[in-house]
Amino acid sequence: MSYSMYAVSSINEEKVADIRQQLDQLPIAEATSFLKAIADHNRSQIVNALCLEEALCVCDIAALLDISMANASSHLRKLYKEDVVSSRKVGKQVYYSLQDHHVRTIMEMSLAHIAKKDE
Repeated sequence: MSYSMYAVSSINEEKVADIRQQLDQLPIAEATSFLKAIADHNRSQIVNALCLEEALCVCDIAALLDISMANASSHLRKLYKEDVVSSRKVGKQVYYSLQDHHVRTIMEMSLAHIAKKDE
């Protein structure tokens, strides 16, 4: 990485090495993939809907977003693949819910951050 754009007088080599080692131990690729999954407008709306209602079926989600069931299913597959949502089958219906409270927290904190910027 080049520092030519910045006026850097000295680099704390020890601090940089320590931070680099810590970063290398984090599952950054997985976190990035997770965040990309909810970065889509429709998928973000699905996550927010599931913050409001514990479980929704594909047809409910399609109706909420005014999209086809196939489109809703596609979004839900992506969210499921990235462990954002979980599913359970009841008869022929598949209901989706948030994987865990961390997903809710991430969405709530994101919205709080945006609200704070608008103050």
